[in-house]
Amino acid sequence: MRKIIMMAAGAAVLSASPAIAATEDTTMDVTANVLNSCTVSATPMAFGTLTTLGTGNIDSSSTVGVTCTLGATYVVSMDDGANDDAGQRRLAHATDATQFIAYDVYSDAARSTVWNATTTPAAATGTGSQQDLTAYGRIPSTAAAVIAGNYSDSVVVTVTF
Repeated sequence: MRKIIMMAAGAAVLSASPAIAATEDTTMDVTANVLNSCTVSATPMAFGTLTTLGTGNIDSSSTVGVTCTLGATYVVSMDDGANDDAGQRRLAHATDATQFIAYDVYSDAARSTVWNATTTPAAATGTGSQQDLTAYGRIPSTAAAVIAGNYSDSVVVTVTF
């Protein structure tokens, strides 16, 4: 009987002790790959309502906004527009295909450096926020007289990064 009591007491001790749980750990790799990225936008360049040409320079400007990944190096270029003639940008009359107004876009306020596909402002580095560049437009004082009407052009602005 003493053996049974001892066994019962041993069983009671074992059942009163907490169960031992096992654990195992691993690591989970977490990664991200940030690519250089840029977007570009431009406000319209409007020379306004004109009554005469050829009496003085007519100036305008536009803002080119560039947003690039922090640290991304970029360059902004422009083509010669939809109506260029041997690299000369021209505004075209809306209905008369023989009427044009010569103009150009410059990267500096003095309007001495034409902004095109080969002559661009110096490379810049993205900040992650929009960086604004000013495009300076000019219809030169040498522009020939044209008939009345609406004139327009479309210049493609490209950011290379």
